[in-house]
Amino acid sequence: MELLDLSQALEKGRVSRGPVLINSKPDLRSGRRDDYVTGEFYLKGQTFPFRIWEKNIYGIVLEYGPGIYLAETVGSDFNGPYLTVRSIDLYPGDDLTRNDFMGGLSREELMESLGDVKRKLTAVGVTETCWQLVDSALARPGLEGRFFIEGAAVRHHDNVVGGLAHHTAKMLRILAALLENNPELRKSADLLTFSIFMHDIGKIFEYRDLDLSEFWFANHRVRGIEFLAEIRDEIISHYDEDFYRQVQSVIAGHHGQYGDRPTTVAAAIVHYIDVLESQTTELLREQLNAPGGKVRHPDFGFLQGIPLDESE
Repeated sequence: MELLDLSQALEKGRVSRGPVLINSKPDLRSGRRDDYVTGEFYLKGQTFPFRIWEKNIYGIVLEYGPGIYLAETVGSDFNGPYLTVRSIDLYPGDDLTRNDFMGGLSREELMESLGDVKRKLTAVGVTETCWQLVDSALARPGLEGRFFIEGAAVRHHDNVVGGLAHHTAKMLRILAALLENNPELRKSADLLTFSIFMHDIGKIFEYRDLDLSEFWFANHRVRGIEFLAEIRDEIISHYDEDFYRQVQSVIAGHHGQYGDRPTTVAAAIVHYIDVLESQTTELLREQLNAPGGKVRHPDFGFLQGIPLDESE
């Protein structure tokens, strides 16, 4: 059966029916009159908010959680577009799997992207020692090769197969520009490069196949520092303990004011790169998914869109 086109389904008043994927656990909320459920359908790297108002409809979603369903929806709008679910049940067939709903990048695409940015960074001061350390870290058995498979998020930017590596490569491109613009930074080129590779490495343990893992609550910053401790001796053998501690500070502080604040210049720089890359990606995704190209931003209100190449 053809997957429900969720972009078209968002059109206000449009009634649609088809297979959908709920990729993360929906939330039961209390309304003025009664409880209701909110959640998101996932399709090819995009999330589409839905609401279910009737208990006899949302009960099955709460009982079975994430999975493939057959849903009937109506395009709705209140402070932004969403889908009202009029009926929903477990998908009855076995012809669809989660993979049919997943968007993503192949390992070949990711390796080509990282190879390109490696050449750019090498030209502005990153050493072969750093690249060897990166390769060794990413090859650790505990990562199960999932740096090139896992997404960078469940609901937000780069929530596709390979999204973590893609997000990392885009951050590294920004770093290359910063190193070119600020030559005094080049003495720390290895530190910043390795820190960007490691800043979200804990997401491999926080997420599993674009969903939350069993121990998601330990968060990726804690799990990232935990992973870094496993390769402590190798890092120090190539550099020194200050380098190791600096990378720790980046993992701990790269969320800026949300969580542990940056305590080093490296952590602050990686935080700014992370925010610029992730928020730009999120804005573009929101515009592509917004009726009329008008984006509702949580901080700035409604934003008028700009011309975009939708073929990319």
